[in-house]
Amino acid sequence: SSEAGRPGDPRRPQASRRAVIVLRVEDPMDNREQPVGKQWGWYTTTSGIWQTVFIEPRSATHIESFRIFTDIDRAEVSFELTCTGLAPTDLLTAEILSPETEPHTVSLSINPGLGQATGSALLQPLSLWDPADPKLYPVIFRLTRADGSVTDEVRGYFGMRKISTAPAAEAGAPAMLCLNNQPIYLRGALYQSYHCDGVYTAREAETLRRDIVFAREAGFDFLRIHIKLDDPLLLHYADTLGMLLMQDFPNFGEGGDTPLGRARFELMMRLGIRRDFNHPSIIAWCIFNESWGFGGQTELVKWFNPPKAGEPERIKAEKIANASAFKWIHQTWLLAKSLDPTRLIEDMSVVPWDHLAAYGHVDTDINSWHFYINDYARAKAHIEEVIAQTYRGSTFNYIEGFAQGDAPLINSEYGGIGALDGDRDVSWSFRFLTNELRRHPQLCAYIYTELTDVEWERNGFLNYDRTPKDFGYPPRLVNQGDVLPINAPPIRRLAPGEAFEVEVLSSHFSRRPRTDVTFNWLYSGIDTLGTHHADLARGHLKIPFAHYRVELAARIALIAPREPMLCMLDVSAVTAEGETIAANFVQHFVCGDPPPERDDRGETLLFRGRVDKWARADWSGGHNPREEAARTGTCFGRGAGFFEWVFTDQALRRIHRARRVRVFVEVSARREGFSQTDTQRHPTRFELLLNDVPVHRGILPDHPHDTRGALSYLHGDHGAYGYLVRATIEGDLLQRLAATAANDGCVRFRCAVHEAPQHGLTVYDYDCGRMPVGPTLMIEWEQR
Repeated sequence: SSEAGRPGDPRRPQASRRAVIVLRVEDPMDNREQPVGKQWGWYTTTSGIWQTVFIEPRSATHIESFRIFTDIDRAEVSFELTCTGLAPTDLLTAEILSPETEPHTVSLSINPGLGQATGSALLQPLSLWDPADPKLYPVIFRLTRADGSVTDEVRGYFGMRKISTAPAAEAGAPAMLCLNNQPIYLRGALYQSYHCDGVYTAREAETLRRDIVFAREAGFDFLRIHIKLDDPLLLHYADTLGMLLMQDFPNFGEGGDTPLGRARFELMMRLGIRRDFNHPSIIAWCIFNESWGFGGQTELVKWFNPPKAGEPERIKAEKIANASAFKWIHQTWLLAKSLDPTRLIEDMSVVPWDHLAAYGHVDTDINSWHFYINDYARAKAHIEEVIAQTYRGSTFNYIEGFAQGDAPLINSEYGGIGALDGDRDVSWSFRFLTNELRRHPQLCAYIYTELTDVEWERNGFLNYDRTPKDFGYPPRLVNQGDVLPINAPPIRRLAPGEAFEVEVLSSHFSRRPRTDVTFNWLYSGIDTLGTHHADLARGHLKIPFAHYRVELAARIALIAPREPMLCMLDVSAVTAEGETIAANFVQHFVCGDPPPERDDRGETLLFRGRVDKWARADWSGGHNPREEAARTGTCFGRGAGFFEWVFTDQALRRIHRARRVRVFVEVSARREGFSQTDTQRHPTRFELLLNDVPVHRGILPDHPHDTRGALSYLHGDHGAYGYLVRATIEGDLLQRLAATAANDGCVRFRCAVHEAPQHGLTVYDYDCGRMPVGPTLMIEWEQR
């Protein structure tokens, strides 16, 4: 029950009475004809009330709803209000609170017969809404009687913003997206708005606000709310904090393309557009996703989970291929255009599945496509193919009877880690895929999958509980308005002394034009002893840094060092004031043959162990076989135990004559799987011994996986890397070691975990991990 109002309120004569509110919640087991989005057999289903429901006491004469239309070209705002119980003598006003000037009030024209009121106002000076500066105009609508008494008052806000397209510079190319009449490159993330503690409902409003804040901090200015009409609170935070949105409509379930399913979908779409029409953050509606609800989801499941013998027949995907379905999709797009002519509307966000040939656009304001590829060469070729086939008149990505016109080309889902790939690092693929997308001027937006993990999908920037993942670099490096895309793989092999060239472009789409920009490059490296060579080559030159364009910035000619090394090419664009406005990097592994196991350099003598050539190993939880160690470039043991390499050489009998002995090894803990580095650590207590003489003890914090494990990615692994352990043996400790090696010229190099925490050990070879350093013993002789 609820109090209907305050006793004594003259506008509510029955205010002292109590009202009983009865809620009826139905939970049908067969929901295929309902718009349920990913609750249909994909993620956990949710029953009952999942968004806030409220009751608002109001007078018999009241404002029922309003729509606000903004026109930045005329600096004008228009209002359409629907009212109940209007009398010819009633008055309606709109008080506009400007961000720049004093408030002013506009009188609206009313039509009591239709229950409507309209009006407009010019705004001078004009304050635009932009994600970088989301200026809003609060507005108060007041409905008053002729005697001046207020019968209803409604507060809202609007943002003066325009979304449109403009012809591309290249004839026949897809159009450019424009925000407030200026080209924009949208940097988007898929936002499914699922929550580990509430599934379809955020635990608190602050969760929604923090999601928007994090997305902005990561460089995103655009979110695609994925097949869910989300809580209006999220839209409010997008409006006030500055985040552009594409709003998907939830699909019906597989088999739901029936007259009842279509009717429910159309009603849901009408109500969704009406409810959220006034949010300036929403710039686009997406009606359908892939071919979900038309058999596409069933076909996808069938692809990775083939039906078993005797299993009932699943919904067939042939529905999406028939003329009836596509005709209705087109009619629904036309309906959406009539309901909201102010925004871009996409018919269907398309994925070109190899296993489902029936896909494509009909009429659409946006030509989008999806891909999930975790290989640089394949991704590069795929993106280039899509761009080459997208031009005015092309039927690529369209169904029969439709073709590309002026629609802008965007990627509306991409990533290296797909839904079925498990818990793996996303930092590596995000960087090279985003870099590739930014190289092409024909594209004007991308949407990375995704902002947060969801249940069993682990490809988010955040874990499902919203704890952050560690990328090993700031994501804004490739995910901001101004970037320097590099036409090269993230890492490649080079021969010692090899001459090569690197092409770097500029993509300048921040709102602020830049002049007097200097392009800098620095080539550095780390050798097989972990020594940093900070200045192998460097240079600089002035570049135009063309605004709203992708242009060649520089071609850098370089020569690889003569010795084995992991090198990095850092590039940056810097203003005359010293501000770095864009940066990027690529890496090169310079190596011919493997470094020699015995390397006599005169004043130093090196011994190197290969990770598959240990002499002894014993682990409480077992260890990987030699064949796997040779293939992956790592040996690992679980629990407690050790790996031991043995170096035997007559020179080792004379260690007592050495000035010092140094040891180097890259090691980490060992955990199962490939999940990305985050706040949850997996430490182990590491000990390094030479002939049972302890030379190093310490905690290895984790078994990290992210971009810093570049050599592991080059080796075909998933970005695992360790911590470079260095130890120096001299003085009394050196003499203890010398005494143990004097008789047989043997040094046992043992990497061990004996004391808690006992979370295993991973040892990395010279061509795996973060550093080009394998297990190494270095003797430094006394200078003669």
